[in-house]
Amino acid sequence: MPAKEKIIDLYSRAAAVRRIPTTTHQRRDPARSNPTHKFKVGQMLTFSPSIFEPAIRKGSYRVVSLLPADGGDNQYRLKSETDGHERVVREGQLTVS
Repeated sequence: MPAKEKIIDLYSRAAAVRRIPTTTHQRRDPARSNPTHKFKVGQMLTFSPSIFEPAIRKGSYRVVSLLPADGGDNQYRLKSETDGHERVVREGQLTVS
């Protein structure tokens, strides 16, 4: 077999091995990929920022929208009742008012 044909043959074998299905989401556990949110839109909550967020005020916030999970923790868009600012926070930072 000439060198050029060997290279083409090796390439076609390598390309066949590297094929990855594009629909990997079908193999995930559906219960894990769609966790239910603990709080509902319109609900009043108390937000407690972490020690790494000193500039953010602790206080009462209203849930504006539900967002997808990030790193296994659901997220919410909240609006402050005092100053009207909106922010995105993790579910673990919220408690019922």
